[in-house]
Amino acid sequence: MRGITSKMHRLHLILCALLAFVAMAGSSLAREEILQFHSKVEVSQTGKLRVIETIRVRGENAQIRRGIYRDFPLRIEGADGREHEVGFDVLSVTRDGQPDDFRIERARRSARVYVGNRNVFIGAGEFTYKITYETDRQIRFFSDHDELYWNVTGNFWNFPIRQARAEILLPIGVRAKDTAFFTGPFGATGRSARSSTSNGGNIVEFETTAPLGPREGMTVAVKMPKGSITPPSASQQASWFWRDNTAFILGLGGFLIVGYYYFWAWQRVGRDPPAGVMVPRWDAPDGISPAQVHYIENRGLSGHDAFSSALLNLAVKGLVDLEDLDGDVTITPTGITPVERLPVGEAVILRKIGSSGDKFRIAKSNTSAVKSVTSGFRTALYAEHRNKFFIKNLPYVFAGIALSFLTVIMTIAASGGGADVVVPLVMLVVVASVITIIMFSVGLKLSSSQSLAGKIGSVMRYFVFGFFAVNFLPLIVTVVADANFESATLAIVAGIFMINILFYFLLGAPTPLGRKLMDGIAGLKTYINLAEKDRMNLAGAPAMSPQHFETMLPYAVALGLEKPWSNAFQAWLASAAGAAAAASYTPHWYRGGNFSPGRIGETMSGLPASIGKSMTNAMPAPKSSSSGFSGGGGFSGGGGGGGGGGGW
Repeated sequence: MRGITSKMHRLHLILCALLAFVAMAGSSLAREEILQFHSKVEVSQTGKLRVIETIRVRGENAQIRRGIYRDFPLRIEGADGREHEVGFDVLSVTRDGQPDDFRIERARRSARVYVGNRNVFIGAGEFTYKITYETDRQIRFFSDHDELYWNVTGNFWNFPIRQARAEILLPIGVRAKDTAFFTGPFGATGRSARSSTSNGGNIVEFETTAPLGPREGMTVAVKMPKGSITPPSASQQASWFWRDNTAFILGLGGFLIVGYYYFWAWQRVGRDPPAGVMVPRWDAPDGISPAQVHYIENRGLSGHDAFSSALLNLAVKGLVDLEDLDGDVTITPTGITPVERLPVGEAVILRKIGSSGDKFRIAKSNTSAVKSVTSGFRTALYAEHRNKFFIKNLPYVFAGIALSFLTVIMTIAASGGGADVVVPLVMLVVVASVITIIMFSVGLKLSSSQSLAGKIGSVMRYFVFGFFAVNFLPLIVTVVADANFESATLAIVAGIFMINILFYFLLGAPTPLGRKLMDGIAGLKTYINLAEKDRMNLAGAPAMSPQHFETMLPYAVALGLEKPWSNAFQAWLASAAGAAAAASYTPHWYRGGNFSPGRIGETMSGLPASIGKSMTNAMPAPKSSSSGFSGGGGFSGGGGGGGGGGGW
């Protein structure tokens, strides 16, 4: 008897352990899900909807830790196939019948309602949430009927939904003519649901007949007689138009204001003084140096031409010798004391390259020294001449930039400011900025006019071409398919950036002294470009000679005209007048392996390029801080409402 009792006791213990294991297994298999999703939609005569969503969930402290969130689309497709913005105002939120904390985060296309407190964890269990909100512009008006096409649950919940129900309350006196429903993932046409009407067709109810999986939902449609819902008035449509296109209107208005401001600023301070009479001349105006000629002509320093012209001028004066061997240029100071005070840029070069007899090589092996010389040269020129020959009028530029940023920030904010706005905008702005700079440069270089007005006209033509090149695709998309001007908004904002870049260049204007020197430089350019017979006909012009050629060569380099000037000298050497000099001519300041009397023009015109190439090769390579291992008909998800949600 005692043995039987002992066996029964062991069996009892085994059964208890088995039951405990089953219970534990059941607990471990429990999942977070929506047990029931009930939506009550009250349709008013004006078309506004009041929606009460009752969502009963099971939380296991996995995704649902503080509460749930509910996503709601703010842009839907209307009956005309175009998108428009809908209203969304949350009236109240409760959990288990008690008011709960919530916050709303809005983006351009959707709003997310977070229910719960970020500092409070609710633990595991079943919870019933009730979200009450209002929305408008959800009624679709057709020629023969009015329609509510409503995504009850949304198709983007992270959890399965065991059961979904919807109760649609139509306005008093309105009866449903027909109903439809769709279940499944977005775009599906499943019909795992049923519908019924009550109160003479004034109330329509829908209910799923099978559970919905994660990212599946139920969408319903109710057809009403035409005129059941009061169409929007003209003032309401105007209000909605503003709401749909706030970003575009702000962007367009800002674009026009920024453009007008910059035009006003250009008229006030950016217009160049009228050009004087251009007379060909064979010397630099006011005795300015070749580097200064380059600085004034380009309104700054561009490339290595200014440095090359200064270095050649030192060589012509006998202060340095140049040697071009194997693509590297070597500078050797001669130790001769300058007769006159050197221009500031040339003085810096001579001081930094060393004393008499030292060889300064412009090569990769001498990068730090080359960088020191060029940096000192540029700094000295800018320090001496800033605001002397021309003024950039930067305060006006900064004011335009501030106005532009205010416009852009307001436009992005009106668009929702999400990544779907900012990312394409940044990409478009980068492309627009690069194209604007290119178009500005191309417009200046390809302008056939010598007058400033002609050059500006050419620049503006290329700017307009660049603007439409940048924004061609967004504009086409807007015209063909997008009534909300979202693509055009991007184009307008990109255009604002393009205007800023354009007028950054255009607002700079020469001073009276700068204008005078520019006229003199224009005469110098004309003289260098003249054919030999025309040059000879100028009263008082010096005859071509090796000395005159060398004196003018640095200025030709400064203006990018070394090739025609060197070719003119070569042609003179080949003529009867220069035949005697041709056989014996060798510049005392230059030695190069490719020099010969028959190739003087080619050699001298190529020397600045050799200096520039050596300078470029001697500069340090850029570094990167990043690692190298771096059909028609309805469907589920259609209509207004929708969205989805999850836990947080």
